[in-house]
Amino acid sequence: MKALCRCALVLMLGTLACKPLGSVAPSTQAAGTSCEYIGVRFVPPSGWSVKEESDGEPLSRITLHGSSGGHQVLASLFARETLPSAERTPSSQAHAYFQKFQVATASEPFTDFIETTFEDAARTYPALGYRERLPGPIPAMDVQQETIVLLVFPSDFPTGGYFYPIFWTDSHLASAPAGSLAELQALVQSLSVKSPPVGATAKGCGLP
Repeated sequence: MKALCRCALVLMLGTLACKPLGSVAPSTQAAGTSCEYIGVRFVPPSGWSVKEESDGEPLSRITLHGSSGGHQVLASLFARETLPSAERTPSSQAHAYFQKFQVATASEPFTDFIETTFEDAARTYPALGYRERLPGPIPAMDVQQETIVLLVFPSDFPTGGYFYPIFWTDSHLASAPAGSLAELQALVQSLSVKSPPVGATAKGCGLP
């Protein structure tokens, strides 16, 4: 799908990419089974594909792809070291990360940047939202991509020195509303950091 392939972001901050770079074959998830990569365990949405990918960086990036309410969704999870340019608090690190992201993507046709928060029943996560409109063959087929960048900080942060960005891109006709974030909320609620990402064993998917 052209809309998905257009969403490749190759950044100093991390990569959200549609094409596999040094990837392994994707696995498709049964309901309730877990995956564990880069020291992080999570439960992907049922029926979604999960791939571990590398673009030459020392740490892998985990890409998830599936359908939510008739919309195509591409998600990416990876680890990033604490930024030395900011105080070692989640709020300062998040603001610095989002500012670097906007500078790094200044030449991209992204609009409507907004720093916000994403809440579930137990926690509040720093988040950045933005949009991109992709022209179709006729205006009625224009595609809107709605992206939320959510940062997960371990409960003992800054111990360990890493936090975990999740990019979540919902692609849909521009005339249609954005999709539900219920699957993103469930993914975040399931996520737990088991070990530092460096040297962590990739246990794969299908875990109980």
